[in-house]
Amino acid sequence: MILPVCPPANVGGWVKTGREGGCGVGLRPWLGPGWDPSGDVAAIRQEMNRLFESLLGQGPRSVQPVERTWAPPMDVCETQADLRMLVELPGIPQSQIQIEIAEGVLTIRGERHPDPAFPQDQLIRLERRYGPFHRSLNLPSTVDAEGVRATYRDGVLEIRLPKRPEATPRIISVDSA
Repeated sequence: MILPVCPPANVGGWVKTGREGGCGVGLRPWLGPGWDPSGDVAAIRQEMNRLFESLLGQGPRSVQPVERTWAPPMDVCETQADLRMLVELPGIPQSQIQIEIAEGVLTIRGERHPDPAFPQDQLIRLERRYGPFHRSLNLPSTVDAEGVRATYRDGVLEIRLPKRPEATPRIISVDSA
C-alpha cells in the first residue's frame, strides 16, 4: 500500500504534518530559520543504527552469533613489479587460513571460532564476526601464479603476487642515427 505524501503546512508557528484525506494528522513546532539539522541527523542516525542492529541480531536483546560467511577487510596495492594484498584476520590461527588460485581468481578462506572465554549465554554485546570467511579477487593476466608468496604475522595476511616478466614495463633507449 502506498500512502500519499502530504506536504507540511505552517499553521500559526506550528507545522501541520501527517496525512490528510485518509492519513493521520499531527502538529509539531515549526523549526524556523535558526533550526540546526545536526540534532535531527544524529537522532536519525541513532534510530537507523538501532534498527539495523535489531535486524542483524546485534541489538541488546539478541547477542547470538549468526553463522554466515563474512569477508575480511583487504587492501590491494599495485607496483611495477607485483600486486601486494594485506588482509586483516586477527584472532585466526594460521592453520585456519587457505589460499587458492584457480582460473585467474585468488580465493582466501578460513574460519574464526568464538572465544571460549566468552560463554554465549553471558554475552552482552557481540560485534566481531565469527564463522567461515571467504574473499575472492579476480587477478589480472599479468600475474605470475607460480611466484605467489604469502606470510602471516600479527593477524595480517600479506600476499605478494609478482607480475610476469613480459608484463613489466621496459625502458627502451633511443639511439641517434
